[in-house]
Amino acid sequence: MSIKQQLINEIFKLVAILENTWDFIFSPFWLTVKTYWVLYLINTGLNTSRDLLNWTYWSKPNMTKKIKHLESNWFIKRNIDPNDKRVFRFSLTRKALDTLKNLWPVYENNINIVFKWIKDINIKNSLDCIKTILKNLNSICDKIKV
Repeated sequence: MSIKQQLINEIFKLVAILENTWDFIFSPFWLTVKTYWVLYLINTGLNTSRDLLNWTYWSKPNMTKKIKHLESNWFIKRNIDPNDKRVFRFSLTRKALDTLKNLWPVYENNINIVFKWIKDINIKNSLDCIKTILKNLNSICDKIKV
């Protein structure tokens, strides 16, 4: 097995562990990793279904399920775009904003535990590597229409 395959396999393992661990951390806030990610993206201005699908690479039914969950639990609301009646724009509710405000210190504390003993330069190098992998994956996805 090549070192590149080993890296990808370790990333798969890392993603699984992060998702399971962070689901546990987010659960007191009635969120999962994926529903948190949707809130985070909406908070950064990605507020249409198309935006969210493009940034998550989830299936349309999976995204619909997450959005319905967040709506039914009063985390997000949808409004019809005034310029294009076919488009819904999502926004965070007061509940979501309060939840994120309370969640972020818990999230930051756990991130500090994860990165304890790891030098900032190693974190930066890992981040640079992951950004390059994502850029290459995006290029592949564009070519094969994923």
